[in-house]
Amino acid sequence: MKKYIGLSIIALGMGLTSCGDFLDKLPDNRTEANTEEKIQKLLVAAYPSHEHMAFTEFASDNVDDMGETNPNTERFLDEIYSWTDVTETNNADPEGYWMDLYQCIETANMALEGIESMGGATTTTLKEAQAEALLCRAYAHFMLVNVFAQHYNANDPDAIGVSYVTETEKELNPQYQRETVHENYAHIAEDLEAALPYVGESYYTVPKYHFNRNAAYAFATRFYLYYEKYEKAIEYANKVLGTNPETMLRDWAVLQGLPYGTRYQQDNVANHFVDATLKCNLLLLTSFSNGGLSFGGFSVWHRYSHNAYLGTNETVSALARLWGGNYTSFAYQVKRYSGSNLNAWSMWRLPYLFEETDPVTGNGYRKTVYNAFTGDEVLLNRAEAYIMLKQYDKALADMNLWIHNAVGTNYKSYTATLDKVKAFMNAQEYAYDDATGMGSSLKKHLHPKFTIDAEGSEQESMIQLVLAMRRFETMPEGKRWFDIKRWGIEIPRRTMDASGVPLKITDWLKVDDPRRAIQIPQKVREAGYVPNPRQTTEPSDEVVATCINEK
Repeated sequence: MKKYIGLSIIALGMGLTSCGDFLDKLPDNRTEANTEEKIQKLLVAAYPSHEHMAFTEFASDNVDDMGETNPNTERFLDEIYSWTDVTETNNADPEGYWMDLYQCIETANMALEGIESMGGATTTTLKEAQAEALLCRAYAHFMLVNVFAQHYNANDPDAIGVSYVTETEKELNPQYQRETVHENYAHIAEDLEAALPYVGESYYTVPKYHFNRNAAYAFATRFYLYYEKYEKAIEYANKVLGTNPETMLRDWAVLQGLPYGTRYQQDNVANHFVDATLKCNLLLLTSFSNGGLSFGGFSVWHRYSHNAYLGTNETVSALARLWGGNYTSFAYQVKRYSGSNLNAWSMWRLPYLFEETDPVTGNGYRKTVYNAFTGDEVLLNRAEAYIMLKQYDKALADMNLWIHNAVGTNYKSYTATLDKVKAFMNAQEYAYDDATGMGSSLKKHLHPKFTIDAEGSEQESMIQLVLAMRRFETMPEGKRWFDIKRWGIEIPRRTMDASGVPLKITDWLKVDDPRRAIQIPQKVREAGYVPNPRQTTEPSDEVVATCINEK
């Protein structure tokens, strides 16, 4: 079986130039990696320059179909939203992300082989560079397996993963086998553990754009949470959060106080959100992206929208009811739009950047900067790990810290207790359990491949709440998709009527739906790579209707 990587590492750094304070110039990788300086420069290109946010966010339950009367869509978004194997290509598609991640892996391997050719990591600088290369290789594989395979299942050692590449390509048409997800995770753990003791920041100009210590520990926290090794997730979260975790969290009130910008009204807020000087921002990545438009001021015109119905019944206001508030009770308030073909609640978290390549024509690339890891996410990951270990007092301490940081002044006196959380959750229906089978709710039936306590229990109620917090915390960064996969959350595809409420269901993503693994890109499959399984026939209208009736 062949693995199609695409562009060689030689071409990776060509033609990319800086754009403001956010974008670094990538090196020309044609030089031999035989000095400390060359290896350091090489590793700038070991971080992805494409992102998954578009196709994982639009595939999630953070958006609904606003209906055929809204013409503002494109075939790429239609395919992503409907979980159809993507055939359209642009800078935000799965193919670009796949190619880019394997290029990052090639770069990391080149750096590692360069260090070995110099006699190994014999200096502090080379030890730190080796650690950075291992972390970049582990992170790229982690994203590949979590996007293009089913989620890790401890009880399914044969589930197909991706190719884990540990050497540079040395032949024209290399052939690689797809490993299992279990094998992928074991390799990621091996690279992580080899890197973590030597992570340093001595040669970074802007540490937040590299795997600095906190970013490396944040990565380890998320990885071990997904790996179901909860003690290790907590161990590494503690290294990030320290004894004063509140200092590692975002100051939402500052964002709320910023004036609107001049471009699509979001500049000041979005740019501050990815400020490299903020302690809460642990690893910032720059990518080719329409994110600043798709999830900023222009998001209001999208056919597939995080709309008022979702914001009221599933996400923002639904969460705020825990402490007796609504969307206005947050320190940073969602931006709401309504009108003709306008129905969106938008979170301004992704700046719109434009890299001009031709000053005469004004042509260039749209880009953005986004948070791969934040202190706020680390806190919620630790809370989830505590819940899985049934250490509820510790979990509540983290969750209350998050609440007190996220809410406005009038709600900071609220303190969640185990009884309050359980009562709050048990007072709500599960989503889609209403008479129509389309109704929204903060909580959804969970079908993980690991064991948790029964619905309505203390543990399940706590899990529902931490998932709701993370859903709010990570909009619109595409991370909700991974919780949908991890927790076996079933979601429908709903079309909304003219008044903005559900009209009909057109499809369901069920627990074991093979579409939970994004399909291997078409060019890669055409080169002989084994595709992800798919149903042999499309579900008929009768099957879809049956699914609706079952609800």
